[in-house]
Amino acid sequence: MRHERTKSRLSDEERRNFLKTLGVAGAAAAGNAAVDEVTLDDLREAVTVESTGELAAMGEAIRTDMTGELDADLLAGETAGVADSIDRLSDVRATGVPDRGEELYAQLTDAAWSVADHLSEVGFYASAEANLPRFTSDHIEATTRQLVNTEALGAALSAVGFDGRERTALVANVVERADDLALWEPTWVFEEAEVGEVNPEYVAPLHQRAAEGALLWIDGLDRHLRQNEVLLTDEMLDDGVADVRAMLGGFYLLGDAVERLARGEVSDAELTGLVSGSTAMMIASQTDLQYDLVRISDDMRAPRAGGD
Repeated sequence: MRHERTKSRLSDEERRNFLKTLGVAGAAAAGNAAVDEVTLDDLREAVTVESTGELAAMGEAIRTDMTGELDADLLAGETAGVADSIDRLSDVRATGVPDRGEELYAQLTDAAWSVADHLSEVGFYASAEANLPRFTSDHIEATTRQLVNTEALGAALSAVGFDGRERTALVANVVERADDLALWEPTWVFEEAEVGEVNPEYVAPLHQRAAEGALLWIDGLDRHLRQNEVLLTDEMLDDGVADVRAMLGGFYLLGDAVERLARGEVSDAELTGLVSGSTAMMIASQTDLQYDLVRISDDMRAPRAGGD
């Protein structure tokens, strides 16, 4: 069965789940806004972060590991390239299905791969996995609260074209995808479980799998769309491009946060929220892409020739 969802407007159920996780009532969250149009800005005054001490300790540990390791100029330049890719997405969508030999989608990830390679080389992903908890319900709730209260989140996503409703939907989708997030295990789980078919030495840190996994999904779209062109509908392409935009938005948020870490411009608690939150966004949106565009079922495919 196809997973139905909207891209920038929350369903009533999604909104209720989101507000419940944040511990606020709909009317209190809305203030002067209509309840169905509540944004992160509306929620900021209604949502409190009970204690930032634990989140700050995690971020401080990552900061200590990364002292003197990060190249702020490289991160700034390549993260700007990710922003350009997000801006080019509308043109890619307008082109439709790539012709043979075209790499319209793969070209969107060039700058992101440069960031990913740098983060891997300096051990950032390993530090994040070592110092941040797995995606339990408690960590998702704490991360969501921190994201709502982090103005840098809104500023970063706004800079790459995400409006208030889209920013809210990105964060709310983290809550909606909590069960999927829980399936992503840190490397130490494989080491302790001694799973016969999995060699932990070849398993990348969780945050690296999330970030580079998102990029690999995008890289594979050119071929996937060509091979399945007869099955595709405009709705599927629109939803798929929205998922790609969400993945790139999450990656941009990660790159921006790490650049700000390199420059000493982010607090420890914010760093924890932004790294965990951006990772969760990338996991959630690549999961969505599978349902929206990759796993094509009979009820979502284009009509067969002859109209049957």
